Amino acid sequence: MTEEIKSSDAHSEVHPHHAAAPDVSYGALTKLAAPIFVANLAIMGSATIDTLMAGNLGKEHLAVVALGSATSVMVLFGLVGILQGLSPIVGHHYGARKFRLIGFELTQSIWLSLLLGVIGCALLLQTGFWTDFGGVTGEVARMTSLFLTLTAPGIFASIVSRSFIALNSAVSRPRVTMYVSLMLLALKAPLNCVFMYGWFGFPALGGAGAGLSLAVAAWIALICYIVIYKKDAFYDKMRAEKFFWPQAKAILAQLKLGVPIGLSIFFEVSSFTLMAIFISRLGTTEVSAHQIVSNITATLYQIPLSIAIAVCVMVSQALGAGSPEAARTITLRGLKAGLAIACCSVAVMYFGQDTLLGFYSKETSVTSLAAALLIYGMIYHITDAAQTISNFALRGYRVTVAPMVIYGVMLWCVGLGGGYYFAFDGELFFGHALRAEGFWMCTAVGLCLAGISLAILALWVSSVRLRDAAAQGHEKPVR
Repeated sequence: MTEEIKSSDAHSEVHPHHAAAPDVSYGALTKLAAPIFVANLAIMGSATIDTLMAGNLGKEHLAVVALGSATSVMVLFGLVGILQGLSPIVGHHYGARKFRLIGFELTQSIWLSLLLGVIGCALLLQTGFWTDFGGVTGEVARMTSLFLTLTAPGIFASIVSRSFIALNSAVSRPRVTMYVSLMLLALKAPLNCVFMYGWFGFPALGGAGAGLSLAVAAWIALICYIVIYKKDAFYDKMRAEKFFWPQAKAILAQLKLGVPIGLSIFFEVSSFTLMAIFISRLGTTEVSAHQIVSNITATLYQIPLSIAIAVCVMVSQALGAGSPEAARTITLRGLKAGLAIACCSVAVMYFGQDTLLGFYSKETSVTSLAAALLIYGMIYHITDAAQTISNFALRGYRVTVAPMVIYGVMLWCVGLGGGYYFAFDGELFFGHALRAEGFWMCTAVGLCLAGISLAILALWVSSVRLRDAAAQGHEKPVR
């Protein structure tokens, strides 16, 4: 950290022990989580639009969107997770009312995001590797390569945007992300019509056109985030007072938190995206069914994910204000709310599965397999909610290495590794390969184990922090 920042902060900021404990009531949690949920749902809505529009073109186009999206998401989230170290840092500064430090930390995050954006773009352009890895050939391979090529510039914009998204969440300003995401959702179907169906004289690119619409939307979003941060008076006190070059100490501090978070996200996301890539080797029917069920479960997952992001922000702010009691309270309340809603989501999947699957495809072979896979989604959904809320709470506590290890073991070794064996072999246990069901079965087991492990860890960490604060006599009342 520079001496200029330290000097400025000393004269203009409130000492953390003078900051009031944040409101951690259910109402405050809902107020923060609701716009995050709407934003996440809008993002999922864009993916759903791609799935529906590609499905109407045929299962080959749906396979292109499934494989192309899985690859793009794996590269994107494997890198943007590293930037998530910014959120607990900024949340802590915000809770302590150290506003000057926020702008400096954002500049360092942007420098890091520019490097990661170049890396992400380069990785996605290795189209031959990804199509070979997915085991696709012919027209599906050609369209998938085009999808990835067209998406690559958008990956750069998406990664840079993530610094602004992390900032907005950390300072309790998620409505900015919500409004931008809703705007992109409104543009998604028209952009797909232009690039997928060839409206207004553009070439009809089919499933590959969804990749181009993703890239266009990503750049629109980045421009919006930059303009809002520069022009909105809310951020006046959070902007850096001068230009800062990359500074090793600050970037390393973000990486210390961000790299384990990034690996955790990579393990979680890639367990599904690699599953889609491996399933694509089994044929278009299998990967189409997987894409449908993955979209349904991922959409419902946005509710506990939104709660989890809000919990991370509130834990960070509570600790910044010197109130571990408030941090533990919001961790417990987040888990209770998330588990209750997850139970309702399972009921929706169980009683509405015929209607849900009918929206995506009319091919009986696809929907019947999707119905079988959806059972596994119902099995793990509740513990999936527990693991994501617990994991984000731990990020607020700046505990990131242990969750990374848990994710690696449970999601890659148990889920992906076990799934690969049962999908393509399984002779020892079942006498035959389970194909796509093998992946979903092991993923359900892995997520259940991860949910239990992370919930126990989060409750233990919050209890230890509270006990330590009580021993030192620094605790503050909870609202």
